[in-house]
Amino acid sequence: MRATQEAALAEMRRWGYRYVVTPTLESLDVLAVGLDAGELRRLFKLTDADGSLLAVVGERTVPVARLVAGRLRAAPLPLRLCYAGPVLTADPGRFTRRREAYQVGAELVGAFGPVADAEVIAMAVRCLDAAGLRQYQVDVGHSEFFQGLLDGVALPADLKPSVKAALARRDFVALEALLDQTPLRSAEHELLLRFPALRGGAEILEAGGKLVRNRRSERALNELARVNELLRAHGLGEAVALDLGAIRDFDYYTGVIFEGYGPDVGRPLAQGGRYDALLARFGRPAPATGFMIHLDRMGELLRRTTEGPELTWLDAAVGWTAAGLEEALALAASLRMFGMRAVVDTQPRGLAAALGWREALGARHLLHLNGSGRTAWAAGNGRVRRLPTDQVVQQLVAGSQPAADK
Repeated sequence: MRATQEAALAEMRRWGYRYVVTPTLESLDVLAVGLDAGELRRLFKLTDADGSLLAVVGERTVPVARLVAGRLRAAPLPLRLCYAGPVLTADPGRFTRRREAYQVGAELVGAFGPVADAEVIAMAVRCLDAAGLRQYQVDVGHSEFFQGLLDGVALPADLKPSVKAALARRDFVALEALLDQTPLRSAEHELLLRFPALRGGAEILEAGGKLVRNRRSERALNELARVNELLRAHGLGEAVALDLGAIRDFDYYTGVIFEGYGPDVGRPLAQGGRYDALLARFGRPAPATGFMIHLDRMGELLRRTTEGPELTWLDAAVGWTAAGLEEALALAASLRMFGMRAVVDTQPRGLAAALGWREALGARHLLHLNGSGRTAWAAGNGRVRRLPTDQVVQQLVAGSQPAADK
Protein backbone atom coordinates (compact mmCIF):
# COMPACT_ATOMS: atom_id res chain seq x y z
CA MET A 1 0.00 0.00 0.00
CA ARG A 2 2.87 2.38 0.80
CA ALA A 3 4.50 1.55 -2.54
CA THR A 4 1.22 2.44 -4.27
CA GLN A 5 1.06 5.73 -2.37
CA GLU A 6 4.61 6.70 -3.28
CA ALA A 7 4.07 5.75 -6.93
CA ALA A 8 0.96 7.96 -7.10
CA LEU A 9 2.64 10.91 -5.38
CA ALA A 10 5.64 10.64 -7.71
CA GLU A 11 3.29 10.80 -10.70
CA MET A 12 1.52 13.85 -9.23
CA ARG A 13 4.87 15.61 -8.82
CA ARG A 14 5.53 14.99 -12.51
CA TRP A 15 2.36 16.97 -13.25
CA GLY A 16 3.52 19.87 -11.07
CA TYR A 17 1.52 19.13 -7.90
CA ARG A 18 3.04 20.09 -4.54
CA TYR A 19 2.59 18.05 -1.37
CA VAL A 20 0.67 19.57 1.55
CA VAL A 21 -0.12 18.22 5.01
CA THR A 22 -3.55 18.84 6.54
CA PRO A 23 -4.75 17.95 10.06
CA THR A 24 -6.38 14.63 10.83
CA LEU A 25 -8.25 16.28 13.70
CA GLU A 26 -10.37 19.36 12.92
CA SER A 27 -12.93 21.54 14.68
CA LEU A 28 -16.39 20.14 14.00
CA ASP A 29 -17.59 23.67 13.20
CA VAL A 30 -14.93 23.98 10.48
CA LEU A 31 -15.88 20.67 8.88
CA ALA A 32 -19.58 21.60 9.07
CA VAL A 33 -18.87 24.48 6.69
CA GLY A 34 -18.01 22.03 3.93
CA LEU A 35 -20.02 18.88 4.70
CA ASP A 36 -23.73 18.14 4.78
CA ALA A 37 -25.58 16.70 7.78
CA GLY A 38 -25.26 13.12 6.56
CA GLU A 39 -21.49 13.36 6.21
CA LEU A 40 -21.16 14.99 9.64
CA ARG A 41 -23.06 12.10 11.24
CA ARG A 42 -20.46 9.65 9.90
CA LEU A 43 -17.54 11.42 11.60
CA PHE A 44 -15.90 10.29 14.83
CA LYS A 45 -16.32 13.13 17.33
CA LEU A 46 -14.67 14.01 20.63
CA THR A 47 -14.67 16.84 23.13
CA ASP A 48 -11.64 19.09 23.64
CA ALA A 49 -10.49 20.20 27.10
CA ASP A 50 -12.34 23.52 26.67
CA GLY A 51 -15.59 21.76 25.76
CA SER A 52 -15.44 22.41 22.01
CA LEU A 53 -16.28 19.58 19.61
CA LEU A 54 -13.58 18.07 17.40
CA ALA A 55 -13.83 15.42 14.68
CA VAL A 56 -11.49 13.07 12.85
CA VAL A 57 -11.60 13.86 9.14
CA GLY A 58 -13.61 11.51 6.92
CA GLU A 59 -12.23 12.99 3.68
CA ARG A 60 -9.42 15.41 2.80
CA THR A 61 -10.92 17.82 0.26
CA VAL A 62 -12.51 20.07 2.88
CA PRO A 63 -9.26 20.41 4.91
CA VAL A 64 -7.38 21.29 1.71
CA ALA A 65 -10.03 23.89 0.86
CA ARG A 66 -9.62 25.41 4.32
CA LEU A 67 -5.84 25.48 3.85
CA VAL A 68 -6.14 27.27 0.49
CA ALA A 69 -8.54 29.83 1.98
CA GLY A 70 -6.41 30.28 5.11
CA ARG A 71 -2.63 29.82 5.26
CA LEU A 72 -2.30 29.77 1.46
CA ARG A 73 -4.66 32.70 0.91
CA ALA A 74 -1.89 34.90 -0.53
CA ALA A 75 -0.68 32.19 -2.92
CA PRO A 76 -1.60 32.95 -6.54
CA LEU A 77 -4.07 30.69 -8.29
CA PRO A 78 -4.21 28.14 -9.76
CA LEU A 79 -2.71 25.94 -7.07
CA ARG A 80 -1.84 22.30 -7.73
CA LEU A 81 -1.73 20.42 -4.43
CA CYS A 82 -1.51 16.75 -3.43
CA TYR A 83 -1.78 14.91 -0.12
CA ALA A 84 -1.90 11.50 1.55
CA GLY A 85 -3.22 10.32 4.88
CA PRO A 86 -5.77 8.34 6.87
CA VAL A 87 -9.49 9.07 7.11
CA LEU A 88 -12.00 7.57 9.54
CA THR A 89 -15.72 6.94 9.35
CA ALA A 90 -18.30 5.77 11.87
CA ASP A 91 -20.01 3.94 9.01
CA PRO A 92 -18.16 0.60 8.70
CA GLY A 93 -18.04 -0.62 5.12
CA ARG A 94 -18.05 2.86 3.62
CA PHE A 95 -14.40 2.55 2.60
CA THR A 96 -13.28 -0.97 3.49
CA ARG A 97 -14.18 -3.50 6.16
CA ARG A 98 -12.36 -1.27 8.64
CA ARG A 99 -13.39 2.15 9.91
CA GLU A 100 -9.97 3.59 9.03
CA ALA A 101 -8.88 3.97 5.42
CA TYR A 102 -5.93 5.56 3.61
CA GLN A 103 -6.17 7.93 0.70
CA VAL A 104 -3.86 9.79 -1.64
CA GLY A 105 -5.28 12.65 -3.69
CA ALA A 106 -4.81 15.92 -5.55
CA GLU A 107 -6.66 19.21 -5.96
CA LEU A 108 -6.43 21.76 -8.79
CA VAL A 109 -7.71 25.00 -7.27
CA GLY A 110 -8.42 28.15 -9.27
CA ALA A 111 -8.94 26.69 -12.75
CA PHE A 112 -12.23 26.73 -14.67
CA GLY A 113 -13.40 24.57 -17.50
CA PRO A 114 -12.91 21.33 -19.39
CA VAL A 115 -9.12 21.65 -19.75
CA ALA A 116 -8.70 21.54 -15.96
CA ASP A 117 -11.29 18.75 -15.61
CA ALA A 118 -9.51 16.65 -18.23
CA GLU A 119 -6.11 17.24 -16.57
CA VAL A 120 -7.30 15.90 -13.23
CA ILE A 121 -9.00 12.85 -14.75
CA ALA A 122 -5.98 12.07 -16.94
CA MET A 123 -3.62 12.42 -13.97
CA ALA A 124 -5.80 10.09 -11.89
CA VAL A 125 -5.55 7.47 -14.64
CA ARG A 126 -1.78 7.88 -14.88
CA CYS A 127 -1.57 7.43 -11.10
CA LEU A 128 -3.36 4.09 -11.48
CA ASP A 129 -0.84 3.25 -14.20
CA ALA A 130 2.07 4.25 -11.97
CA ALA A 131 0.73 2.06 -9.17
CA GLY A 132 0.89 -0.92 -11.51
CA LEU A 133 -2.76 -1.31 -12.49
CA ARG A 134 -3.05 -2.40 -16.11
CA GLN A 135 -6.79 -2.96 -16.47
CA TYR A 136 -9.19 -0.19 -15.48
CA GLN A 137 -12.27 1.71 -16.57
CA VAL A 138 -13.00 5.37 -15.87
CA ASP A 139 -16.62 6.52 -15.80
CA VAL A 140 -17.06 10.26 -16.39
CA GLY A 141 -20.33 12.06 -15.67
CA HIS A 142 -21.66 15.47 -14.69
CA SER A 143 -23.52 16.32 -11.47
CA GLU A 144 -25.50 19.08 -13.17
CA PHE A 145 -27.18 16.67 -15.58
CA PHE A 146 -29.06 15.04 -12.69
CA GLN A 147 -29.74 18.38 -10.99
CA GLY A 148 -31.29 19.66 -14.21
CA LEU A 149 -33.55 16.61 -14.31
CA LEU A 150 -34.65 17.21 -10.73
CA ASP A 151 -35.51 20.84 -11.51
CA GLY A 152 -38.10 19.63 -14.00
CA VAL A 153 -39.57 16.85 -11.86
CA ALA A 154 -42.19 17.44 -9.18
CA LEU A 155 -40.43 15.25 -6.61
CA PRO A 156 -41.49 15.80 -2.97
CA ALA A 157 -38.71 17.47 -1.00
CA ASP A 158 -38.71 14.85 1.75
CA LEU A 159 -38.09 12.06 -0.78
CA LYS A 160 -35.25 13.74 -2.71
CA PRO A 161 -32.43 12.53 -0.39
CA SER A 162 -33.70 8.94 -0.52
CA VAL A 163 -34.09 9.03 -4.30
CA LYS A 164 -30.60 10.46 -4.69
CA ALA A 165 -29.14 7.78 -2.39
CA ALA A 166 -30.89 4.99 -4.32
CA LEU A 167 -29.59 6.40 -7.61
CA ALA A 168 -26.05 6.68 -6.21
CA ARG A 169 -26.22 2.97 -5.25
CA ARG A 170 -27.82 2.05 -8.61
CA ASP A 171 -30.54 0.35 -6.53
CA PHE A 172 -33.33 0.37 -9.09
CA VAL A 173 -35.67 -1.75 -6.97
CA ALA A 174 -35.51 0.74 -4.11
CA LEU A 175 -35.77 3.63 -6.59
CA GLU A 176 -38.96 2.30 -8.17
CA ALA A 177 -40.49 1.69 -4.73
CA LEU A 178 -39.73 5.30 -3.77
CA LEU A 179 -41.12 6.71 -7.01
CA ASP A 180 -44.33 4.72 -6.51
CA GLN A 181 -44.91 6.82 -3.39
CA THR A 182 -44.90 10.06 -5.39
CA PRO A 183 -47.52 11.78 -7.54
CA LEU A 184 -45.12 11.87 -10.50
CA ARG A 185 -46.55 11.67 -13.98
CA SER A 186 -45.63 8.54 -15.93
CA ALA A 187 -43.19 10.50 -18.14
CA GLU A 188 -41.30 11.86 -15.11
CA HIS A 189 -41.33 8.44 -13.48
CA GLU A 190 -39.89 6.83 -16.60
CA LEU A 191 -37.26 9.56 -17.00
CA LEU A 192 -35.81 8.99 -13.50
CA LEU A 193 -35.69 5.25 -14.13
CA ARG A 194 -34.11 5.52 -17.56
CA PHE A 195 -31.36 8.08 -17.12
CA PRO A 196 -29.08 5.97 -14.84
CA ALA A 197 -28.69 3.47 -17.70
CA LEU A 198 -27.20 6.13 -20.00
CA ARG A 199 -23.63 4.87 -20.05
CA GLY A 200 -21.27 4.29 -22.95
CA GLY A 201 -19.41 6.26 -25.59
CA ALA A 202 -20.01 9.67 -27.14
CA GLU A 203 -23.30 8.40 -28.59
CA ILE A 204 -25.01 8.62 -25.18
CA LEU A 205 -24.65 12.40 -25.23
CA GLU A 206 -27.11 12.50 -28.11
CA ALA A 207 -29.40 10.02 -26.36
CA GLY A 208 -29.26 12.10 -23.17
CA GLY A 209 -30.03 15.26 -25.12
CA LYS A 210 -33.28 13.73 -26.36
CA LEU A 211 -34.44 13.11 -22.79
CA VAL A 212 -33.96 16.63 -21.42
CA ARG A 213 -35.39 20.03 -22.16
CA ASN A 214 -33.59 22.23 -19.64
CA ARG A 215 -30.54 24.49 -19.94
CA ARG A 216 -28.79 23.02 -16.90
CA SER A 217 -28.66 19.48 -18.28
CA GLU A 218 -27.85 20.69 -21.80
CA ARG A 219 -24.82 22.65 -20.53
CA ALA A 220 -23.67 19.54 -18.69
CA LEU A 221 -23.84 17.50 -21.91
CA ASN A 222 -21.84 20.12 -23.81
CA GLU A 223 -19.12 20.19 -21.13
CA LEU A 224 -18.95 16.40 -21.08
CA ALA A 225 -18.52 16.31 -24.85
CA ARG A 226 -15.53 18.66 -24.64
CA VAL A 227 -13.94 16.79 -21.70
CA ASN A 228 -14.32 13.54 -23.63
CA GLU A 229 -12.45 15.05 -26.60
CA LEU A 230 -9.64 16.27 -24.34
CA LEU A 231 -9.30 12.91 -22.60
CA ARG A 232 -8.70 11.30 -25.97
CA ALA A 233 -6.05 13.95 -26.63
CA HIS A 234 -4.46 12.83 -23.34
CA GLY A 235 -4.27 9.35 -24.85
CA LEU A 236 -6.87 7.66 -22.65
CA GLY A 237 -8.98 6.37 -25.54
CA GLU A 238 -11.02 3.28 -24.72
CA ALA A 239 -10.37 3.51 -20.97
CA VAL A 240 -13.08 6.20 -20.64
CA ALA A 241 -16.85 5.70 -20.60
CA LEU A 242 -19.43 8.46 -20.22
CA ASP A 243 -21.94 7.88 -17.43
CA LEU A 244 -24.89 10.26 -17.28
CA GLY A 245 -26.28 8.38 -14.29
CA ALA A 246 -23.24 9.08 -12.11
CA ILE A 247 -24.16 10.61 -8.76
CA ARG A 248 -21.66 11.26 -5.98
CA ASP A 249 -22.36 11.04 -2.25
CA PHE A 250 -20.80 14.41 -1.31
CA ASP A 251 -23.07 17.37 -1.93
CA TYR A 252 -20.30 19.84 -2.82
CA TYR A 253 -19.78 18.55 -6.40
CA THR A 254 -20.93 21.03 -9.05
CA GLY A 255 -19.68 19.77 -12.43
CA VAL A 256 -17.75 16.96 -14.09
CA ILE A 257 -17.35 13.92 -11.81
CA PHE A 258 -15.63 10.59 -12.34
CA GLU A 259 -14.85 7.19 -10.83
CA GLY A 260 -12.13 4.68 -11.73
CA TYR A 261 -12.65 0.91 -11.42
CA GLY A 262 -10.32 -2.08 -11.61
CA PRO A 263 -11.11 -5.67 -12.65
CA ASP A 264 -13.41 -7.63 -10.31
CA VAL A 265 -13.77 -4.69 -7.94
CA GLY A 266 -17.33 -3.52 -7.37
CA ARG A 267 -16.35 -0.27 -5.68
CA PRO A 268 -14.33 2.60 -7.16
CA LEU A 269 -10.57 2.76 -6.72
CA ALA A 270 -10.47 6.47 -7.57
CA GLN A 271 -13.15 9.17 -7.28
CA GLY A 272 -13.27 12.88 -7.92
CA GLY A 273 -14.84 15.85 -9.62
CA ARG A 274 -15.44 19.57 -9.72
CA TYR A 275 -16.55 21.52 -6.63
CA ASP A 276 -16.66 25.21 -7.59
CA ALA A 277 -18.74 26.39 -4.59
CA LEU A 278 -16.74 24.85 -1.73
CA LEU A 279 -13.93 27.44 -1.47
CA ALA A 280 -16.47 30.27 -1.17
CA ARG A 281 -17.79 28.70 2.05
CA PHE A 282 -14.34 29.34 3.55
CA GLY A 283 -14.13 32.92 2.30
CA ARG A 284 -12.04 32.52 -0.86
CA PRO A 285 -14.30 31.92 -3.87
CA ALA A 286 -12.47 29.88 -6.50
CA PRO A 287 -13.25 27.04 -8.90
CA ALA A 288 -11.66 23.70 -8.06
CA THR A 289 -11.51 20.06 -9.07
CA GLY A 290 -9.68 17.06 -7.67
CA PHE A 291 -9.69 13.36 -6.88
CA MET A 292 -8.52 10.75 -4.41
CA ILE A 293 -7.43 7.12 -4.64
CA HIS A 294 -8.49 4.50 -2.07
CA LEU A 295 -5.12 2.98 -1.15
CA ASP A 296 -6.70 0.13 0.81
CA ARG A 297 -8.76 -1.02 -2.17
CA MET A 298 -5.80 -0.65 -4.50
CA GLY A 299 -3.65 -2.69 -2.15
CA GLU A 300 -6.22 -5.49 -1.95
CA LEU A 301 -6.55 -5.60 -5.73
CA LEU A 302 -2.82 -5.57 -6.44
CA ARG A 303 -2.18 -8.28 -3.85
CA ARG A 304 -4.53 -10.58 -5.78
CA THR A 305 -2.61 -10.06 -9.01
CA THR A 306 0.98 -10.02 -10.18
CA GLU A 307 0.65 -6.31 -10.88
CA GLY A 308 1.75 -3.46 -8.67
CA PRO A 309 4.73 -1.17 -8.19
CA GLU A 310 8.06 -2.76 -7.45
CA LEU A 311 8.46 -3.07 -3.70
CA THR A 312 11.53 -1.66 -2.03
CA TRP A 313 14.45 -4.03 -2.51
CA LEU A 314 18.07 -3.92 -1.46
CA ASP A 315 20.85 -3.33 -3.95
CA ALA A 316 23.60 -4.64 -1.70
CA ALA A 317 24.14 -6.57 1.49
CA VAL A 318 27.57 -5.60 2.84
CA GLY A 319 29.18 -8.28 5.02
CA TRP A 320 32.50 -8.16 6.79
CA THR A 321 35.03 -9.90 8.99
CA ALA A 322 36.54 -8.12 11.98
CA ALA A 323 39.36 -6.70 9.85
CA GLY A 324 36.99 -5.42 7.16
CA LEU A 325 34.42 -3.43 9.18
CA GLU A 326 35.75 0.06 8.41
CA GLU A 327 36.06 -0.78 4.70
CA ALA A 328 32.47 -2.10 4.75
CA LEU A 329 31.11 1.09 6.33
CA ALA A 330 32.94 3.28 3.81
CA LEU A 331 31.79 1.16 0.85
CA ALA A 332 28.13 1.25 1.95
CA ALA A 333 28.31 5.03 2.42
CA SER A 334 29.62 5.43 -1.14
CA LEU A 335 26.84 3.26 -2.56
CA ARG A 336 24.19 5.31 -0.75
CA MET A 337 25.65 8.53 -2.14
CA PHE A 338 24.79 7.19 -5.59
CA GLY A 339 21.20 6.40 -4.52
CA MET A 340 21.70 2.68 -4.00
CA ARG A 341 20.16 0.82 -1.06
CA ALA A 342 22.79 -0.90 1.06
CA VAL A 343 22.58 -2.72 4.39
CA VAL A 344 25.70 -3.35 6.46
CA ASP A 345 25.72 -6.46 8.64
CA THR A 346 25.73 -5.86 12.39
CA GLN A 347 28.09 -8.74 13.16
CA PRO A 348 31.16 -10.28 11.53
CA ARG A 349 30.59 -13.35 9.35
CA GLY A 350 32.68 -15.53 7.13
CA LEU A 351 31.88 -15.53 3.41
CA ALA A 352 29.71 -18.67 3.49
CA ALA A 353 27.60 -17.33 6.37
CA ALA A 354 27.36 -13.92 4.66
CA LEU A 355 25.94 -15.55 1.52
CA GLY A 356 23.13 -17.07 3.60
CA TRP A 357 22.50 -13.72 5.30
CA ARG A 358 22.24 -11.98 1.90
CA GLU A 359 19.72 -14.57 0.72
CA ALA A 360 17.58 -14.04 3.83
CA LEU A 361 17.59 -10.27 3.21
CA GLY A 362 16.72 -10.63 -0.45
CA ALA A 363 19.50 -8.29 -1.60
CA ARG A 364 20.64 -8.35 -5.23
CA HIS A 365 24.35 -8.33 -4.42
CA LEU A 366 26.59 -9.50 -1.61
CA LEU A 367 29.76 -7.51 -1.00
CA HIS A 368 32.06 -9.09 1.57
CA LEU A 369 35.13 -7.33 2.95
CA ASN A 370 37.95 -8.85 5.01
CA GLY A 371 40.43 -5.98 5.21
CA SER A 372 42.57 -7.18 2.28
CA GLY A 373 41.62 -4.31 -0.07
CA ARG A 374 39.68 -6.71 -2.29
CA THR A 375 35.94 -7.33 -2.18
CA ALA A 376 34.19 -10.66 -2.60
CA TRP A 377 31.21 -9.92 -4.84
CA ALA A 378 28.30 -12.29 -5.56
CA ALA A 379 25.48 -11.14 -7.84
CA GLY A 380 22.24 -13.13 -7.78
CA ASN A 381 23.04 -16.83 -7.75
CA GLY A 382 26.31 -16.31 -9.60
CA ARG A 383 29.69 -17.41 -8.36
CA VAL A 384 31.81 -15.22 -6.13
CA ARG A 385 34.37 -12.99 -7.80
CA ARG A 386 37.02 -10.83 -6.15
CA LEU A 387 38.15 -7.41 -7.32
CA PRO A 388 39.74 -4.27 -5.86
CA THR A 389 37.34 -2.54 -3.47
CA ASP A 390 37.79 0.85 -5.17
CA GLN A 391 36.29 -0.59 -8.38
CA VAL A 392 33.14 -2.01 -6.79
CA VAL A 393 31.15 1.23 -6.58
CA GLN A 394 32.00 2.17 -10.15
CA GLN A 395 30.84 -1.18 -11.53
CA LEU A 396 27.69 -1.39 -9.38
CA VAL A 397 26.55 2.12 -10.31
CA ALA A 398 27.18 1.31 -13.98
CA GLY A 399 24.96 -1.76 -13.61
CA SER A 400 27.75 -4.20 -14.34
CA GLN A 401 28.06 -7.77 -13.17
CA PRO A 402 31.20 -8.71 -11.19
CA ALA A 403 34.30 -8.55 -13.32
CA ALA A 404 36.57 -11.55 -13.59
CA ASP A 405 39.19 -12.15 -10.91
CA LYS A 406 42.30 -10.04 -11.27
